[in-house]
Amino acid sequence: RAYSALKARGIQLAINQIHLLLLSRFLIDNGLLRTCDELGVKVLAYSPLCLGFLTGKYNKGNLPSGPRKAAAKKLFEGESDVAFSNLISVMQTIADKNKDASLSQVALNWTRAKGTIPIPGARNLRQAKQNLDALNWNLTEDDVRALDQASIAVPPYIDPAKSPFAKKDIRTGLVMFDS
Repeated sequence: RAYSALKARGIQLAINQIHLLLLSRFLIDNGLLRTCDELGVKVLAYSPLCLGFLTGKYNKGNLPSGPRKAAAKKLFEGESDVAFSNLISVMQTIADKNKDASLSQVALNWTRAKGTIPIPGARNLRQAKQNLDALNWNLTEDDVRALDQASIAVPPYIDPAKSPFAKKDIRTGLVMFDS
């Protein structure tokens, strides 16, 4: 919709920032990523580390606080727990094959393998360097396939209708939760 609206005004859409990560494949499955590629629109993948869930930082015994806690509980319960644990295991296997690689780097390189530009957060210099070091290596096609298979099995961790995160910007009223 944005592409068509801008095109009608003579403006080329150059970049689309979307929520694309191993735990949120919706925009691959619904064709948006493919459409962006076909239209020549670059994609920025925001939150590629999924609020820290894809870094190995959290587990059943160490849940985050605040609104992330509800999402974490969903990842670490029942069917989701088994599938999410398997995804982390696949990520660790890939990280182990690449000298000094981290789970974060595997997650970032998966988004790069999908043709996007990941925009991860970092709370300190160590995390920023770790994110930057993801550019020093790439996933193999087999790695991407293994990650795809493992991630498809993980049920959605957030139902947009039940998201604990803000749905609209309090100042502008714009919808914030898009996936």
